[in-house]
Amino acid sequence: MVKNLLQSKIFRYFVSAGLATWVDITVYFLAFNYLYQKTDIDLFGKMVVSAPSASLLLSYTLGLLTNFTITKFLVFKESELSTHKQLFRYVLVALLILALNYLLMRFLIRQMDWYPTLARAFSAISIGVLSFMVHRSFSFKVKK
Repeated sequence: MVKNLLQSKIFRYFVSAGLATWVDITVYFLAFNYLYQKTDIDLFGKMVVSAPSASLLLSYTLGLLTNFTITKFLVFKESELSTHKQLFRYVLVALLILALNYLLMRFLIRQMDWYPTLARAFSAISIGVLSFMVHRSFSFKVKK
């Protein structure tokens, strides 16, 4: 049973996504609470970036790099696409997923009054299935 589970691409994907999500949420918590100290960032008097948005950018980037590495070598290792092409496609999909995460988090934080870390965790989990399907068929496509 355990051997079958470990051979399952979906299981391995969600384990890698779970680890990357743990990295993402942990970095988000640390950045929001300690790096940015829950304070918005004034960029040279030209623009203000909210602490939740700045934390999301940092945490998502580190989670993305973690997830790409694990996914490439442990989940979709049979893909014959070059690493550069995989990474390019992966980043394109990740940007779409980032936009969806941002919009969902913004709604949950501003409209539903959720705590930002809880909103981040919820958005990451709820968008995970879509991410798997797109990466399987596009980012790590296997030639038939």
